[in-house]
Amino acid sequence: MRIHEAVMAADELSLADVLAVIERRTGKAITSSTWRSYVARGQAPKPTRRIGNAPLYSRDDIEQWITDRPGSGARTDLRG
Repeated sequence: MRIHEAVMAADELSLADVLAVIERRTGKAITSSTWRSYVARGQAPKPTRRIGNAPLYSRDDIEQWITDRPGSGARTDLRG
C-alpha cells in the first residue's frame, strides 16, 4: 500500500467518527456492533473504502442516512 492511500480524506469518517456523529446529531448512541449489523443488512451506508481492515465511510452518506433515518419505533411498513 502506498503512503498516500493510507491517509483518510477530509470527507471520510472512521467507524468511531460515524458513531460520534450519530450520537451528536440524534442524542442517541449506538454500538459498533449495532452499526455493523445495520450495514450488513443494507440498512446503513456501506464503507466507501478500507485502510487495512478499518472501514471508512463518506461523511455525506452518513449525514444523509441520519437525516433519512426513521425515528425510534417508526412503522417503516406503512411507507407508501
